[in-house]
Amino acid sequence: MAVSAAALALVGGVMAGCGGGYDAQSGAATSDEPNGVEKLPAKEILTTSAAAMGTASSVTVSGSAQDDGSGPELSLDLVLGTGVGEGTTSLGGTPLMEFRETGGKMYWKITREGAEAILGPGEASTLIGGRWLVAPADADSDEGLGPGAFGDKDELLASLVQEGATATVTGTGEVKGTPVVFVRTKGSDGASTLAIQTVGEPYVVQVKGKEAGNIEFTNWNAPVTVTAPTGAVSPDELMKDADPSSSGSSSG
Repeated sequence: MAVSAAALALVGGVMAGCGGGYDAQSGAATSDEPNGVEKLPAKEILTTSAAAMGTASSVTVSGSAQDDGSGPELSLDLVLGTGVGEGTTSLGGTPLMEFRETGGKMYWKITREGAEAILGPGEASTLIGGRWLVAPADADSDEGLGPGAFGDKDELLASLVQEGATATVTGTGEVKGTPVVFVRTKGSDGASTLAIQTVGEPYVVQVKGKEAGNIEFTNWNAPVTVTAPTGAVSPDELMKDADPSSSGSSSG
């Protein structure tokens, strides 16, 4: 899906964080001690943030972006932990996909509306739309299994900083009451501004840009509990439903 390319590069950009306890009321790290990250050079801020966030147990990712700043808007609402998570995506206001990861398995469901938006009305959309599929969580996402990087905390968060991108500190301020330093990065995937908190652990709390849209990262290290859906089938089983003859001589 072409619209996801720039959005994934942006969203796919956050780096996960550790340290500080989780405040169930505020959804933020409990420590409000200055971390001094704003005093560092821009690239060192990014590497410090990446190192601090690389062991985060979970993060909530929400917001929207557009490919090249135009076209349908891709909206995300994700809760990603280590080996556990869930989320929804929509495209141009149309619900697109829901996924859940738990127990070493990835479950995902493309909505009927989403299937028709991508494939058009017809048998394929009817077959796929609204059905839960399941595969091992470590299945190769290059094969089109599941939500790809949207469902992988480490992959999604590690891609925030583009290799070879320039980085510039543009100032300090606040994002929803949290003190931050703003770092603008520019690379082959476009430009975006990262807001990195200057208290507690240097987590990324927001990414904004023309291609990036406006994505927020909250609830670092919050507990994540996910329940597996019932009635899920494997992609192979789905293909047998689409073409019963593919099952060969086996009985149906």
